[in-house]
Amino acid sequence: MFIELFLKECKQILKSLTYLIIVAFIILFYFTQFDSSNTVVKPKEGLESYGSKYSDDKNVIMRESLRGLVYEYSANSYIAYPIGFYKTVTLKEENQVKIKDIIEEITGLPIDKVEKLSRNEIFPVSSISYEQFEGLMEKADKIIGGGTDYSKKMLHKNAIVPMTYEEALEEYNSLLYDDRITNATARLFSDYMGIILAILPVFLAVTRSLRDKRSLADGVIFAKKSSSVNIILSRYLANVVMLLLPLMIIAIFPTLECNYLGDIVGIKADSLAFYKYIFAWLLPTILITTSVGFFITELTNSALAILFQGGWWFVSIFMSVNNLVGNVGMNLVPRFNSEGSYHVFEKIFNELVLNRITYSILGILLILATVFVYEAKRKGRWNKHGKIFKNKQDGILA
Repeated sequence: MFIELFLKECKQILKSLTYLIIVAFIILFYFTQFDSSNTVVKPKEGLESYGSKYSDDKNVIMRESLRGLVYEYSANSYIAYPIGFYKTVTLKEENQVKIKDIIEEITGLPIDKVEKLSRNEIFPVSSISYEQFEGLMEKADKIIGGGTDYSKKMLHKNAIVPMTYEEALEEYNSLLYDDRITNATARLFSDYMGIILAILPVFLAVTRSLRDKRSLADGVIFAKKSSSVNIILSRYLANVVMLLLPLMIIAIFPTLECNYLGDIVGIKADSLAFYKYIFAWLLPTILITTSVGFFITELTNSALAILFQGGWWFVSIFMSVNNLVGNVGMNLVPRFNSEGSYHVFEKIFNELVLNRITYSILGILLILATVFVYEAKRKGRWNKHGKIFKNKQDGILA
């Protein structure tokens, strides 16, 4: 019975206009935003530039962060991303005085002398520790309103330094032998696809849940012998599988491209990398987003799930704008917008695993809760407005 229901749901989804639009959007997003055709070129000695990187040298972080703060103080124009959007902040005089005090404490000089120095002449006083510096910069971030590069998490972004030949060569070798090319590209693929998969599945789930209600088919379905578990889980699994399908087909293209690059440089690329990342990285996002759609729609008999998921998506995306490489935490959309950076991925791997497992479990729990709500409706405990009935007969008549 379950297999029959599942296959029926898949066929209905395949004919759904909502699904076709979602697939078209996924394909369009992939071909317009994602580029897997990057060539892998071994760096040569003697070049003027090998790119740049974030330094983890605390002295460099302190120096460059301080210089940035002095520059913005002098112009009274601070760059911030309080909710993910770019914003320039102009402080009132009282807050400018607070920033001045911070600069003077860090430099050990009065502000008028600091402003006369060239950028390369500005340094923190030698007696200040990195922990003290972090605290003062965190204070500056709060005065400005948050979302700046002076917060504890973002200080490293101020310390951009040129890569040396040795560092560029190390990055190249890591891409080849640690990531086998394909894994690095698959992470970038997951980063991009995760953005849209945190919102699109909710539309398919809501459309499916409301379809029977609009056609007044609920009464017929409630009377059928199929269990609530079979009905809801077959719908849920069909949604998940049909959303995975276009991803798995699209993944063929970058896999072939990466294999071709591997042949050129003489390594065997990981042909299964994209599929491993689809199931380990992207599937949990589909699970939770689809569950939210089914649960809230079944609970409210409305499209409220789209509004809820849209808000969650907005917060998740734009709160990570300042850190696109290795931003995980409990964010619905883990970010890793870099092709390479294997050493960063190693550091956040356990955090990413915990994040993905958590959302997978939450998605499963939500769909089980949906089964409970659906079963309650079949037994007449809720009417179409969600109110609890006193007896089963009233519920059936509603």
